[in-house]
Amino acid sequence: MAVTVIKNAKLHITSEEFVDAQSLAILDHRIVPMEPGLLEDGTAEEFDVKGCHVCPGFIDLLVNGCAGANFSQTPSVEALEQMRRFLTKGGTTTFVPTLISGPREAFTKAMAAVSEFKEKHPTICPGLHLEGPFISTQHKGFHPSGFIRPFSVADIETVVAQKDNIAYMTIAPEVVRAKSIVELLNNKITLSLGHSATSYFEAMQAFKAGVMNVTHLFNGMRPPVGREPGLVGATLASERAFASIIADGKHVHPSLIKLAHSMLGDRLYIVSDSQAVAGMPKVPSSFIIGGNEIFVDNKRGLIDSKGAYAGTTISMMDGVKFLVQSCGFDLDEALLAATYTPARAIGLEDLGRIEGGFIADLVIFDDDFRIQYVVQNGFVKSAAELI
Repeated sequence: MAVTVIKNAKLHITSEEFVDAQSLAILDHRIVPMEPGLLEDGTAEEFDVKGCHVCPGFIDLLVNGCAGANFSQTPSVEALEQMRRFLTKGGTTTFVPTLISGPREAFTKAMAAVSEFKEKHPTICPGLHLEGPFISTQHKGFHPSGFIRPFSVADIETVVAQKDNIAYMTIAPEVVRAKSIVELLNNKITLSLGHSATSYFEAMQAFKAGVMNVTHLFNGMRPPVGREPGLVGATLASERAFASIIADGKHVHPSLIKLAHSMLGDRLYIVSDSQAVAGMPKVPSSFIIGGNEIFVDNKRGLIDSKGAYAGTTISMMDGVKFLVQSCGFDLDEALLAATYTPARAIGLEDLGRIEGGFIADLVIFDDDFRIQYVVQNGFVKSAAELI
């Protein structure tokens, strides 16, 4: 069977067997330790990366859109394929498309599209991020108010019926009550707290019940105050919860990212929260999502008419670079936040780490964070081939 060898590499985010290694091999789409026997028949394809960094492929758990595709506006397989092609160029080998609060018809179309896309690309898309409509109207961000609603018994049946297509679901615990949270968790629905005005007590109760994730910490939630820490305080106090953060330099100040990292350690991860304008050759002055006009402000980023943030134009590599250059992360800490931590946050197996038997998704980049190669499911493509 054909073997691919990556040699003369600086390996990051590895299991113990690769700690001092400078090479790895790929066999049957999986990572394996480099052994001389793999080269005996002379058929191995070797890539000398000349000291470049090699890390697992990036895992982005919050993608609204990119390259002109907006999944909530057009929930289709074609949109997902358009997003996949662009994201791969930036080193994101696994992504979770996001559906914001919207009409039931959009939910139905999104589930059908994700189901078909997952069947074709099982390692690329673990499912959908259902962000709303069961969220707080006080902290809705750019979600259209008319589609935000309470959670009902019928909704449990609908969500559970689609659980194979849902990677995780963002809810406000003051909207989805404790009994329903427990029932969703018992049905293996991964939940995340976000877009919420919840109290510290409610949030801690949700964590105690088994919720293990928080969506874009500091954004879409009431700020902590002295006598009411809220969701932010509960997250930082939790000993188990994972939390995503938008590392674009606009959504969250570097000092708060440093604080969160000091408290959460390897449970803090980054998401791009990218929108359709990310990667467009000519960025428009505004665009529509969920019926709202979003403006592209050169200083503040993407905002709606009321000044609420509405995603980003960044890639995961941009986020990694920002953590290193502005937030005091070392390279391994930043790469961990883009790879193995998001994999752990939603229970993805054999992804996110350089380990024997894991899927061969890799990013190969130089000291200036420029991507040279992307390996997806064992197939190596140079940056030029990905254009």
